Amino acid sequence: MKLKAKILAAAVCAMALCVALVGCAGGGNNGDAAANFQGDWMLSGGQQDGQELDAESIKAMEDMGLYVYIQLNEGGQAVISLFGTNTDGTWEAKDATTVALTFEGDTADAKLEGDELVLSVDGSSLKFKKGTIPAEAAAGTGATDDAGQAAE
Repeated sequence: MKLKAKILAAAVCAMALCVALVGCAGGGNNGDAAANFQGDWMLSGGQQDGQELDAESIKAMEDMGLYVYIQLNEGGQAVISLFGTNTDGTWEAKDATTVALTFEGDTADAKLEGDELVLSVDGSSLKFKKGTIPAEAAAGTGATDDAGQAAE
């Protein structure tokens, strides 16, 4: 599945869960700019078709073992995890506020807005804040990764 489709699917699923559950940097060169992005980024919000994904909805999803996060590791290695399905990719700081994320051959820019990393694709957006990935999310509790799904 292409990156845009995965992001759109994640946004759609998150918005559907929202409705169902609750009703409803500075830097100089690119080497320095990379420090603005490196680390773990947990889903903190988003929007699609005018519907906002809020903290209460995200908490409800996480209580069900459904996590969305991005890991931007040293050396340009990246992982995006959408509800337990992990996809490896790469990342590169374009400047102090923009990072290019590439997964499955598709590249999308994410921008720092305050303390949030905002990934916008086709009118939908997902917002992430730096944080710590819970052990149950990293272990894939309640979900499988791509390799596990292929084996089934």
